[in-house]
Amino acid sequence: MAVHPPHTPSPAALPVPGSTRGCGRRSGALLRAARTGLALRVARFRAAEGAMAAVEFALILPTLLLIMFASIQIVAYIDATRKVELVAHSISQMISQAAPPRNTTVAQVNAADLHFSYDSALVLFPYVMKDAKRRGVAWWQTISINYAAIQFRARNAACQSRTDTSGDLSACFDANVVWTSTGTHQPASGENYRPCNTAQLPADDNAAPNRATLPRSSYGPGSLVVIDVVFDFEPTFGSGFVPAIRIARSAYVLPRYASLVNYDTANNTGIATRCTGF
Repeated sequence: MAVHPPHTPSPAALPVPGSTRGCGRRSGALLRAARTGLALRVARFRAAEGAMAAVEFALILPTLLLIMFASIQIVAYIDATRKVELVAHSISQMISQAAPPRNTTVAQVNAADLHFSYDSALVLFPYVMKDAKRRGVAWWQTISINYAAIQFRARNAACQSRTDTSGDLSACFDANVVWTSTGTHQPASGENYRPCNTAQLPADDNAAPNRATLPRSSYGPGSLVVIDVVFDFEPTFGSGFVPAIRIARSAYVLPRYASLVNYDTANNTGIATRCTGF
């Protein structure tokens, strides 16, 4: 039997010691370099994105602040409007509930009654204290509250004997001021008390309050207690750019227990004046 010598592989087929390990190291280094480069690119992108967000925020922030402050002022204005209405209606109820002496139909209020009801605005509308401090004035100089009693007189016998008091009776009755508060603070826009010896004129029911007019629906036999309140609302923010907003509200109330609420001039402090002829 022939004996063959063992097969010896060629040198090219033999693995070179350490060659596989070297390739792995190079591949790992390349992979790590790629990852590092990618991480740097991502970090740069994020940095650029953050800078863009900062620029956008800087541009939007003034608008957001303007909207926020404007919203605060709108809420404050709405609240002031409601409180002015509350002051007018509450004081009119106080004055209209004056009771006449026994066996008479005419009630009377005096200076103390007017001062007391005027001071009640501090409870009904406490914002006036804060507003007065901000303006550097007394609280009663920030709000104008005016009182008046109106008596209706028929123009002729037909109007006097008229039984149907519904509808517009302004053509049948004259509205005369019985007494008025000439001594209270008046708004910067002008005097707001109802003057004596000047007949009140009829106006539409939805017309703005005016010291010379009354709603048409209020005309008829009897009398009225009228309270006129004016408050100039000044925004806390931007008051140098936004002018004061006039808030005017009036209340017209029938006397509850009397035919007329007149003014007692005894111990008068000058807060009100009784008109000639009453």
